[in-house]
Amino acid sequence: MDAFQLAEEIRLRFRQGDAKLPVLPEAVMEVRKIVNDEDRGAADIAKVVAKDSTLSTTVLRIANSARFRAGGAEIRNLPMAIQRLGGRRTLQLLTAISSQVHLAVKNRQLQGVLRDCTRHALLVATAAQHLARLTRTVDPEEAFLGGMLFDVGVSAIICAVPDEIIKCAPEEQTVILKQLHREMGGRLLTYWEMPDAFISLASHHGVEADDRPRENLIDLIDAVQFMLDSTGHSLPFDDVPEGIDALHYPPMRRLSVNETHLAAVEVELEDGVAELEQIFSQIG
Repeated sequence: MDAFQLAEEIRLRFRQGDAKLPVLPEAVMEVRKIVNDEDRGAADIAKVVAKDSTLSTTVLRIANSARFRAGGAEIRNLPMAIQRLGGRRTLQLLTAISSQVHLAVKNRQLQGVLRDCTRHALLVATAAQHLARLTRTVDPEEAFLGGMLFDVGVSAIICAVPDEIIKCAPEEQTVILKQLHREMGGRLLTYWEMPDAFISLASHHGVEADDRPRENLIDLIDAVQFMLDSTGHSLPFDDVPEGIDALHYPPMRRLSVNETHLAAVEVELEDGVAELEQIFSQIG
């Protein structure tokens, strides 16, 4: 069975229910209930998140990071961190964190693939947040979360059918994951009940097609991916058009991105992504 046949076999397993999508941690599910309850707030969320050491530590570190601190004072306790982020944003952030640190496999080679995905997600999230601030086309925090979640389909596949993936040579794994990651990303974020904007992003990023939603968040992530590729960063599971100037790339044009924006994002990547990499290197 070649890579394309195996990809279809994996699709069939999902359709028939033989392969199960990863579930969110119990703490995230509890926070969702609290967020939807008008009578409960940050203190209630903090009590739940505190039970999961990985989530609580990461939320506190991210709330104090340059990504979200925005010049405010350092926060030393979880309730204040959640109050700074807001309940709904905390829920989305918990989901993004879970997509990077709670989805795990035993095989070392696949662990390496997941680590590479996390590194790339942090690059995209950092660049997307800064580009969103410059172009004012997307809420910067939504852009950050989009960068964390857009390729979650890769983790979904690896964690759901690791035995099938590990049988393949690395180049065949890449073919399978390229084929399936949008479909499975959209499926997973639907299963996790994420907002439609993130589901559309996971399902349609990286493809210019008639059925592609004209949403700024998708264009923003695609613009960042193009910029990363043109500056020497490899894209694990997406391709960008060759032989086209960055400013003529359709997502760039739709967002009115200019050379000053791109130069500023490159500087931000050099200065800003190391902080996030340090945060995520300390957890797991």
